Amino acid sequence: MLVPNPDETTLERLFRVDDIRVGSTSRKSIPLLVDLLKPIPERPGAPFLALGLLTQLAVDCVPNMLLMAEVGILEALTKYLSLSPQDATEEATTELLGILFSCAEIRQHESALGTVNQLVAVLRLGGRNSRYSAAKALESLFCADHVRNSESARQAIQPLVEVLSTGMEREQHAAISALVRLLCDNPSRALAVADVEMNAVDVLCRILSSDCSAELKGDAAELCGVLFANTRIRSTMAAARCVEPLVGLLVSEANPAQLSVVRALDKLLDDEQLAELVAAHGAVVPLVGLLFGKNFMLHEAVARALVKIGKDRPACKLEMVKAGVIESILDILHDAPDFLCTALAEMLRILTNNASIAKGPSAAKVVQPLFSLLSKADTGPEGQYSTLQVLVNILEHPECRADYNLTPRQTIEPVITLLNSSPPAVQQLAAELLSHLLLEEHLQKDTVAEQSIPALIQILSSGLPNLQQRAIKALANLALAWPNTIAKEGGVFELSKVLLQSDPPLPHVVWESAAAVLSSILQYSTEFFLEVPVAVLVQLLRSGTESTVVGALNALLVLESDDSTSAEAMAESGAVEALLDLLRSHQCEEAAARLIEALLNNIRIREAKAAKNAIAPLSMYLLDPQTQSQQGRLLAALALGDLFQNEGLARSTDAVAACRALVNLLEDQPTEEMKVVAICALQNLVMYSRANKRAVAESGGVQVLLDLISSSNPDTSVQAAMFVKLLFNNHTIQEYATSETVRVITASIEKDIWASGSANEEYLKALNALLSNFPRLRVTEPATICIPHLVTSLKTGSEATQEAALDSLYLLRQAWTACPAEVFKAQSVAASEAIPLLQYLIQSGPPRFQEKAELLLQCLPGTLTVTIKRGNNLRQSVGNASAFCKLTLGNNPARLTKIVSTGESPEWDEAFAWAFDSPPKGQKLHISCKNNSKFGKKSFGKVTIQIDRVVMLGSVAGEYTLLPESKSGPNRNLEIEFQWSNK
Repeated sequence: MLVPNPDETTLERLFRVDDIRVGSTSRKSIPLLVDLLKPIPERPGAPFLALGLLTQLAVDCVPNMLLMAEVGILEALTKYLSLSPQDATEEATTELLGILFSCAEIRQHESALGTVNQLVAVLRLGGRNSRYSAAKALESLFCADHVRNSESARQAIQPLVEVLSTGMEREQHAAISALVRLLCDNPSRALAVADVEMNAVDVLCRILSSDCSAELKGDAAELCGVLFANTRIRSTMAAARCVEPLVGLLVSEANPAQLSVVRALDKLLDDEQLAELVAAHGAVVPLVGLLFGKNFMLHEAVARALVKIGKDRPACKLEMVKAGVIESILDILHDAPDFLCTALAEMLRILTNNASIAKGPSAAKVVQPLFSLLSKADTGPEGQYSTLQVLVNILEHPECRADYNLTPRQTIEPVITLLNSSPPAVQQLAAELLSHLLLEEHLQKDTVAEQSIPALIQILSSGLPNLQQRAIKALANLALAWPNTIAKEGGVFELSKVLLQSDPPLPHVVWESAAAVLSSILQYSTEFFLEVPVAVLVQLLRSGTESTVVGALNALLVLESDDSTSAEAMAESGAVEALLDLLRSHQCEEAAARLIEALLNNIRIREAKAAKNAIAPLSMYLLDPQTQSQQGRLLAALALGDLFQNEGLARSTDAVAACRALVNLLEDQPTEEMKVVAICALQNLVMYSRANKRAVAESGGVQVLLDLISSSNPDTSVQAAMFVKLLFNNHTIQEYATSETVRVITASIEKDIWASGSANEEYLKALNALLSNFPRLRVTEPATICIPHLVTSLKTGSEATQEAALDSLYLLRQAWTACPAEVFKAQSVAASEAIPLLQYLIQSGPPRFQEKAELLLQCLPGTLTVTIKRGNNLRQSVGNASAFCKLTLGNNPARLTKIVSTGESPEWDEAFAWAFDSPPKGQKLHISCKNNSKFGKKSFGKVTIQIDRVVMLGSVAGEYTLLPESKSGPNRNLEIEFQWSNK
């Protein structure tokens, strides 16, 4: 039987031969065949014939396809489709277009875009087979960006969805593939799918729930994954209805759709409500069950989905662990590529964020494999980050660290590598992990740990706060073992910068850690004291850790001792305020008080505002019953004394409180040294301010001082006396000046004389202050009692003591004119014991003593003693004279010497005494020398002597010529001695 159309049959069979199909003959025929596509009435069957032959030539032959495009096949096919050919021709046309668009170069052809509209028309109006071919052609065509992003491509969405909804399974495959290709990189365009009359998500849900093939369900799941990338589609009820069938597909064994299903679920898990729904439908266990074998792409998708389910859902995490997820991960991890290691590490991170999981037995198994993962060169930053976080989550628990026996080379070395070269986020976690590892003593002391120090110091200089904080924590754990290395690597400088930074400030805990590191360096060697800026050392004083404060205090004390100018820098940095805070909190009291005393001893610092602000806190420290440090109290009192050397500070309002505090200190049975210091401070206070005097008195200071004057310690007693002198040098507190004060001072003078033979001048000056400013005290019994001691002081004391004693006696003498007679008599009699001393001072004492000595001497009762020694030249012409003398003084009865008959020079050597309540002024002594012999003259002469001079001189002796003078021969005279004394 003959074959119909033998020419067509011949060509068809020739083109089945590959050599002919790809040869030159075929290429020559292509233009002719393309031309046959033109619909000409005279050849109605030509287009269909040409389509068949061109299809045969195009299959798997790119050169033929390119030649067809060059000769205008795309335009011809497009035009032919526009004529609405019969179904068979339409199907052949769309099938050929699909073959042509499998070539990337043809997809870029200028005419390719023009075919989209005709293919869309076929989808809408063509036959079933044609629609399938058109969908496949569009799938290939949408590989071209310019076509996929065109408005024409958008017009394909609705008909494709209609095909998806109404077509057979083959057509649905094609429609889904086209839609996936169209929408995969543009989630916003997916909204068009949701807006079409028949919602594609509902259609997909129906497919997923149907009995169709697993392949179609896989395709549907893949399109779901594309659509669910859009937030609005994800939030629809249709999307929620997809959850159950998608989860159901997970349990099918060896289902090729599993990857697509997991990816679709992964997109749904971005919505919190849907994530809850996925978890509620039991997705956790099936997902965990997929983690086996070598399907790494599936494993990555599963890991990412489980991460989202487990986030903030502790129950889901525990379910995963119970399902064996950690063991599954460990089975995969060894051979996993980098991208999968990253996903698995992230999953472990989410799991171990739960403390109970991190401390559990399953998590314990991952530590060593993860340290090995860190050592792999191909682990990327994301994988490093997640891996480090897992290790941090586990090893931050002490009980977990105790479970491992990892060597420093296994643990610390890979972390050091990450410190040196990784992104900041990875460096931060590496430093944090290192800080946890270094809590173990055996790791701290290993030289491998020491090798991490340069990298940590380098991180400190980065200026990135989070990085710096982690590095500080790690250094804090190294500081005890390697302080010298930290310092030598520049740690002092970098730590100082970090401690001083204020924008942003370090969290308090981190700041304390940095301060502790620096403190360890300072305690290791004093050579680093000078390297730390003063401002930093002052900052360390505010630490809540005692060892840090102690280290800073020691350094500051050494600096202040070696360089006095550093004190001002300390004060400018706030050292005074910081030290006061330490005293308030009773922390490192002795050292803090020692340093603040040293600072306030600086005259420039005393002029600063901080000095004034220090008065009240120091006073409160002394008054605080919790203050137990005796040395601290001593130094605080000394600091107040330093402050009040400044007159302005002594006059400040806070000075009154300081007075009360110092008096309270004296009442509290302090040490002798503390008493002296407190008294000296009070002296500075009262020197400039009347208010301070009253504050001292009202707080019981006067009685305290009297007790101190009576102290057995001479230094304390003398200082108290000096304070009394200042306290009573005016009338501010006159009501507190009592005879008791005089009595106590008198007792101290007496005690001092008994102990050393002389009284300290300060007691006498204190007494002078009282007697000078408060005359009423001069006539008191204690004032009278003190006079003998004043006399003794005149006799045995130094020149200053003598002057003070003389001043006191002189002040007492001023009251005698107006005081009661019995007081005058008692005091003057007691003071008369000083007559010889006063006479001596007038004659031989300092010139400044003379006036007061003379005035005092003129008021004292005494005794005038006249001694008639002998007579000279008492001759008479006949026999020997029997001479005697008659002495007349004022209204007193005359006194007679004995009669001596021994020639012209009789010797009487006889004394006569007259007592006076006060020295005789202007009185004269009349002496006549007479002869008791029966023969010769009855009188040898008379002499009148002014006796005032003897009061001042004490003793006067000489020869006094008897008048009238002898007219022949030597004059007659008497040798007489005068003495004024208290006897």
